[in-house]
Amino acid sequence: MPARFPRRLLIDSVNVQRTTASAYDERGLVNDAWTDVATNVPTRFVLLSESESRDGRNTTTKTFSAVVPGDTDVKSSDRLHEPSTGNYYEIQSVGQARMKDGRVYYKSLSLLLRE
Repeated sequence: MPARFPRRLLIDSVNVQRTTASAYDERGLVNDAWTDVATNVPTRFVLLSESESRDGRNTTTKTFSAVVPGDTDVKSSDRLHEPSTGNYYEIQSVGQARMKDGRVYYKSLSLLLRE
């Protein structure tokens, strides 16, 4: 059996969403629609930092690191939706940890959450 990242450590669950330019608004501009490309993806979130923006608005920005299985279809242009909290995470970057034979063991995501 090939080695894979221990799923028991991935205690959260997310949906990976990708945008598609599928419609036009009343001005004739492309209206992006987000659709699920993967559902119930096992994930592990780690909060890295939190800051409050006071530039005319009261917004909290949190940065997270997340780990997903190596076979997950995810790109930096996607976003994650966590159904249990209703949060949407913007993906900043996607890194890969590879095994000796070149297969992807897990993917490490850098995330941004604005509240």
